Amino acid sequence: MILLLPVTAALLVSAQIPLSMQLELPTGDVAELSADELVVENGFQSLSARGHTVMRTGELLLRADELSYDQTQERAVARGNVMLVRGLFAAVADEISVDIKSFEANVKGGVFMQKKNVSVEQLLATKTPKELREIGETPVIITGTRIRRTGANGFAVDDLAFTPCECDPKEPSWRVEAKRAKVEVGERAILSWPVVYVYSVPVFALPWLYLPLSERRSGVLVPKITKTALNGPQLEQPFFLTLGRSYDLTLTPGFYLGSSARDVDPNPDVDRREPNLVGVRGPRLHTEFRYVPSERTSGRLSLGLIDDSRPRRDPLAFAFFRDADGRIVQAQRGLRGEASLQHVQDLGGGFHDRVDASFVSDGYYTRDLIADIIAREVGYLRSTGVAYHRDDDHYLGLDISLRQDLRNGYSFLGTDRYPAGIAELPNGPRAGDVIIQPGTLHRLPALTWALPERALGRVLSGSLRVEFSRLSPLTSSFDDAGENGLVDERGIYLVRDAPDAPPRIVTDTLQANGRYDGADRESRDRLDLFPRLSGSWALGPYLRLTPSLAVRQDLAFGELTGRFAQRGYPLAGVVLDSELARTYDWKHKALFRHVVAPRVELRMVPLTWGGLLGTGRSVAGRAPGTVYDEIDAALPRASDPRAPGFLHAVVEVDQRLFHRRDGATQEVLRLDLGQGFDLSSLADRVLQSDAPAEGSRLRDTYARLSAQSGPFRATGIARYDLPSGQFTQISGNVTIDNGKGELLFAQYDDLVNVGSDALRRGIDALVGPPATSTARARQLFTGARLTMGIGLGLRYEAIVQPLDPKNVLAQQVFGLSYGPACDCWRLEGVLIKRRDVPGLDFGANFTIARFGSFGT
Repeated sequence: MILLLPVTAALLVSAQIPLSMQLELPTGDVAELSADELVVENGFQSLSARGHTVMRTGELLLRADELSYDQTQERAVARGNVMLVRGLFAAVADEISVDIKSFEANVKGGVFMQKKNVSVEQLLATKTPKELREIGETPVIITGTRIRRTGANGFAVDDLAFTPCECDPKEPSWRVEAKRAKVEVGERAILSWPVVYVYSVPVFALPWLYLPLSERRSGVLVPKITKTALNGPQLEQPFFLTLGRSYDLTLTPGFYLGSSARDVDPNPDVDRREPNLVGVRGPRLHTEFRYVPSERTSGRLSLGLIDDSRPRRDPLAFAFFRDADGRIVQAQRGLRGEASLQHVQDLGGGFHDRVDASFVSDGYYTRDLIADIIAREVGYLRSTGVAYHRDDDHYLGLDISLRQDLRNGYSFLGTDRYPAGIAELPNGPRAGDVIIQPGTLHRLPALTWALPERALGRVLSGSLRVEFSRLSPLTSSFDDAGENGLVDERGIYLVRDAPDAPPRIVTDTLQANGRYDGADRESRDRLDLFPRLSGSWALGPYLRLTPSLAVRQDLAFGELTGRFAQRGYPLAGVVLDSELARTYDWKHKALFRHVVAPRVELRMVPLTWGGLLGTGRSVAGRAPGTVYDEIDAALPRASDPRAPGFLHAVVEVDQRLFHRRDGATQEVLRLDLGQGFDLSSLADRVLQSDAPAEGSRLRDTYARLSAQSGPFRATGIARYDLPSGQFTQISGNVTIDNGKGELLFAQYDDLVNVGSDALRRGIDALVGPPATSTARARQLFTGARLTMGIGLGLRYEAIVQPLDPKNVLAQQVFGLSYGPACDCWRLEGVLIKRRDVPGLDFGANFTIARFGSFGT
């Protein structure tokens, strides 16, 4: 639509052209007209040009079979194969008639086009309307039958039709039509009774519509109407507001009607209906603010609020609060919300800052708003912020990290209380009592100074890292995790009295009891020092030896008890590696290169001194220190039989295959095979330790694979734990994507020791502890997208969890869509089936591309 008025204005000027010489127009422009035949009458009051008529001004080219101009009536008419080019704006028509005085134009068979990916010179060189239509790309197509000028940049258009996409200029697949439109060039268009057509089928109509005419104009976006089994029907209407060239704001008010109540009485003759435990009901407002004030600064801030009228729930038990008769207490949840901030800034001089933060008002918020199985199972939200200075010689950074536990429904910053009307039991909670919640440990803050590895002579190099970190809950001085040191849902966990004994349920009475006891961890300050020295020597033409020596020293202080702890150890390491390569030629061209790189690494801690901070039970008696983070978990603790140190080794062979084509080299295949060894018992004998370690020296055997060729991508990893005789990890990912809308993918994970640190290698160790748990998780996420060649598209996604006894299919998504070849719009119908959610979710996605600010 933005093209119509400049093109029309140029046409109004161009229609006043005499022939065969340079003439000055009433606007002051100079035009040159040429034709095969020219007829001038009434003393140049009228003229007619026929045959290959071409008119040129400084900015405009007009071609037609004939052109006539009547100066008395102030009207110009161009007929037959009319072509008009002004910059990247072009038009073709059968006939255009213009009233010069009123600036009113009538168009027959006219199409106005905006071009891109083509030069102005190429447009001017076209000779026929067919060439002009087909050259370059056409992101916007406009037609209109009658145009009147209403101001300097204002026009009124009758019988408007336009298509803002790269459709076929002859037969666009969709369009918007309106009986009348008021247009401000580059600003807006107000349409009366607009109708959206897909081909010749009307899709929807409105009595009135405001449209922005550029991507940076305020306006109404496409409304979103959905219905899910989780939250029932919901309507959202976004509004886009520009706040200058570098800022914009999207406001999205909406309303959630909520899902239908469910019958909870097993007796079919009794109608006892209650609302679903999950889901929301009420008005919602989502705001998103984006800013790019400079090339060095960008960010996005979002805030979502909802006034939820559903009944409140117990944040730990995940159940409604009930009165003495078992009925739900009708205390509303009230105002809930979410917030996020992504900010990146280059301050210059090596200084940078970055924020990536996300919060929700309570731990149930995600489960209430999002129906997707994977998103609902996210256990934590992690937020980080860092300001740092970095150059070639050093790094200095200050950072914070917050973790919000979503496994329970506690409020993030607010205080949870028992509502009025609950059933009050003897020695139980009373209405108004505070619900104590465990405190998640956050990194508040950390200061890191590091000197990267640098040469210290001819063969030696060294590095240094110093980090001060504080781990603490936000509003308390200890985490109140309870007896087992973990925040368990409903305060219960499983234990085994013997490896072969059945598990039994234990109630954690110390969790969230408001006292520092059990395995509670207090707020901790720690200074970590880690200097490192290494060297590198070639052993002949094939081997390289890289020894290293480091010391890690930690000083920790407990803020609640005032206790002090220190732990340190030397860390010696050596790497012996090599690389053998062979090139395979074909017709004197190096096509493939095969590289084999064997590698042996040993890492040894001969002894440790000191220990870690204790837990809440250490107040009454001596107990081993507790782990706060990956640095604490790197070594066996003092109570483990392998103390005081360890000797770990890894033997690995890496194989890589490279393909060279058209001057570019690509890695097409890589296979890494390795075996881990725990040689601590051997080291104990050498060091004559009094407490030699026992058990197998062999640890996990692993293989990593990656492959890629054309549209094919695959990665995989397998770990086999020899002491326990089981695979502890089998993971793989396969993707076939031809880049044309056809995709096949699969992601599979089979993990043992779920919830433990067995799969995480310590920061200083090479080999993890042997598998001690049989807890296993398996999941397959697979799907495909196919195109049928006639605009149809199929989509299928499935989440398969084989170990779930109820239903291995956790979620299935079916999609059927249609869109034109230009892909400027697509209509998709979606069917979703989720485990544990009654019924099916039906929906439709209508996506419009390149529609200014009107579209998704």
